[in-house]
Amino acid sequence: MPEILREVSCPHCGAPLKFDKGEIIFTCQYCGYTGLLNVSKPFTFEHSMFVNQISIDLVENFVRDWFSEGFLKPPDLRKRGKIVEKNLFYVPLWIISLNAVTSFEGYFERLGPSIVRKDVLSGSYDWIVIARKNTPFPEREYHLGLASKVPFDIGKIEKYGIVLNSEIDSDEAEERAVEGVRSLHKYLVQREVDKILNFNCKVKVLEKNYLHAPIWFIVYEYKGGLYKLYIDGVRRDVIFGEVPEI
Repeated sequence: MPEILREVSCPHCGAPLKFDKGEIIFTCQYCGYTGLLNVSKPFTFEHSMFVNQISIDLVENFVRDWFSEGFLKPPDLRKRGKIVEKNLFYVPLWIISLNAVTSFEGYFERLGPSIVRKDVLSGSYDWIVIARKNTPFPEREYHLGLASKVPFDIGKIEKYGIVLNSEIDSDEAEERAVEGVRSLHKYLVQREVDKILNFNCKVKVLEKNYLHAPIWFIVYEYKGGLYKLYIDGVRRDVIFGEVPEI
């Protein structure tokens, strides 16, 4: 069986490499490093990406519009907020498509005498796992659909875009996704019963997709404090933003 190669990376800078079938010598388009590919094993590609929809010329206007939205932000945030960092990262991630069916039994005691409740909970998920270790990122607030993915093409990445290398393989991503769904189902069951007697969650992995997604990482200053903002470059939406206290 051919080995599935999740990413061919430059050993010097970690950026994805672009080369044609049959080539064994590569030159990195990011750092200029030249080397030899390991062709001792056959492989096929499994690598996609999402295309960025927010240019560097428009991202500052996008952030300032966000400063003005909502009543929980300081009223002078748009005027006094100052962007001090703006970087477009292409973040490696796995989207694990899976089904989960959970049968449970437990005591329900909230509205009177204790009764035993049994039921079945099911769901289908495209679970996102950021393929970086020790990287703080709000994964659960991040939502992407596989319909908009395209084959990875380094030509679609802006010159100012920073491509991050993967640190998590498909097996570890699958383990994290399965554990995440099981934790979600346990949380949902605890909303239905007060004491769990039996909990049986069966998870079936359907598909694993490895992708790079464009995310703007913004740092802004307001009255001497620094705050972070994560922007989805695909959906043109804020994933998470820190807001100064009023």
